[in-house]
Amino acid sequence: MLCARRVASAVVAASLAVGGLSACRTDSTVAAYLGDAGQVSEQEVQRIWDEAYDSLTTQARAAAAEAERQQRAKEEELRQAEQEVTPAPTITATPVQMPFSRGDIVHALVSRELYDRVAAQRSITLPADVPYEEEAAQRKLPAGLEYTKLYIDNLYLQTLLLQSFLSSTPPAEEDMRLVYDSLGAAGGVEPGQDFTTWMSQQSEQNLQVVAAAAQVREQVESAADQLHVKVNPRYQPFRVSVLEIQGETDALQLLGTDLGDDQSMPVADVS
Repeated sequence: MLCARRVASAVVAASLAVGGLSACRTDSTVAAYLGDAGQVSEQEVQRIWDEAYDSLTTQARAAAAEAERQQRAKEEELRQAEQEVTPAPTITATPVQMPFSRGDIVHALVSRELYDRVAAQRSITLPADVPYEEEAAQRKLPAGLEYTKLYIDNLYLQTLLLQSFLSSTPPAEEDMRLVYDSLGAAGGVEPGQDFTTWMSQQSEQNLQVVAAAAQVREQVESAADQLHVKVNPRYQPFRVSVLEIQGETDALQLLGTDLGDDQSMPVADVS
């Protein structure tokens, strides 16, 4: 846990503080605790999920109804032309396949709070003209949903934070190795290419971006520590991304910070 890295100045005081913290964090209806920023409740997660499910179900039914109308109209045209017609089966809506999980919703809400905290320190705000529909289409997410807006806002905040930390400071080798390993695991490194060779091919811009991402990560970790963020084990492992690239189907996280699980939080059965 991020909080565990802190060295207590007084063991007794620390024990009392941790004991009090655990005692008040046993509500199974909570997905994540965000300190003085409140909490992410299972009810809120379910609300966002239900909004998306209902919207996508309505769209699927409308699409099926339109396809049915067109099919019957085509059959009627054939009848009018005195052709034999065998009516096609009724077209019904296919079951909705949700493009994200409840865990993704928790991740988006917690990340937004942490990004907002760091952005406020850097005097960063979202632009007023974020092209949500275009961004949603690029990421194969349904436009108009609360989750989709959260996801895109987080991407923009992540980018703006990276830009605010760009400098000529070289990245740590450890961070470059993390990026190399992440890319390699996803097939983004040429077969047989070792780290040294890969590093020699990295542009100055790439190095600056990784160094900036490491600084963003440090600030996000600090914000999480200050808020004593705790995430329900139901949603573990939990990582807040600070650097990612868009793959063909999903985003690939290159750098981030892990918020460890808190076993004092029971799991809510919301299935």
